[in-house]
Amino acid sequence: ASRKHYYTVLLDRTLVCFLLVVVLNFFLPRLLPGNPVAYLTGFSEQDMTPAQVAFYEDALHLNKPLAMQFGYYLRSLLDGTLGYSYKKDAAVSALIGEKIGYTLQITVPAVLLSAGIGLFWGLRCGYKKDSLADRFSTTALIILNAVPTFLIGLGLMIVCCFQNRLLPYTGLNSPEAVRGTAGYVWDRVLHLLLPVVTLTLAALPSRYLLVRNMAASASDGKDILYARQRGLPDGVIRRDYLLRSIVQPFLTMLGMSVSLCVGGSVVIEKIFSIGGMGSLLTEAVYTLDYPLMQGILFVTTCIMVLSILLTDFLCLLLDPKRRLEGKG
Repeated sequence: ASRKHYYTVLLDRTLVCFLLVVVLNFFLPRLLPGNPVAYLTGFSEQDMTPAQVAFYEDALHLNKPLAMQFGYYLRSLLDGTLGYSYKKDAAVSALIGEKIGYTLQITVPAVLLSAGIGLFWGLRCGYKKDSLADRFSTTALIILNAVPTFLIGLGLMIVCCFQNRLLPYTGLNSPEAVRGTAGYVWDRVLHLLLPVVTLTLAALPSRYLLVRNMAASASDGKDILYARQRGLPDGVIRRDYLLRSIVQPFLTMLGMSVSLCVGGSVVIEKIFSIGGMGSLLTEAVYTLDYPLMQGILFVTTCIMVLSILLTDFLCLLLDPKRRLEGKG
């Protein structure tokens, strides 16, 4: 019964968060000063004739009661269009669907790599705190954490592309690559290597430092001391004792950082000329394409909410008793 209650509370909170984003996306353009037509189309009021303003008011249902406008807005979410970009003359969902795959090709490997490396090396260094490896790794990653993402990307590009010509530095594929061949896939991998490494290095310090500090604190616990006195191997202690004590906060942090990696891809896509979600958002901001900006905000928020929901379910499955006690 307690587990069922927790599932219900978790789903209710997720639903409230999701509905809040939906409501804000609808009301913000209508509450801002000025003509809402300008915010919902991206066109300046000075650039539109009265006939055009009347046309857009009818197309956007602004001449109807607010409740009916909200109903039309919900229908655009339910039918998957997410609104209409008048600047690009296309449905917002079509524009996002065309670009989100490119962004996920960067962010998914980066999230998995940074999480895996941070967890593995953070456990080792936290368990052997104050060792040479721990001092060197912690100092290096604290310094790396202060380096901006764009500087990491530019540094890798200079070394790997311009000085040594080891990797391509722009786009997702070379012009001569033939789609559908093994060479095309390998060419895509080479083009993605630097962006993925850049985002991995940018995300790694926070993962490592969290795991290292939690492992260092947990390694002084009585259960770890007893395990050492029993002569258990270090690998077994890290896996069966330390990992169990830190896995929940680590998963929670990982779920919350997924959307940050999606947002962080804006800089990387700009540096490496990758036309993903980041480039689409940048273009929407520069051209004041508000429907497209709202759609990207909605999709990014959905990704964040779903990732947090998934990590909460995983935490409950891993240790129901401790999770429920923590919520009590």
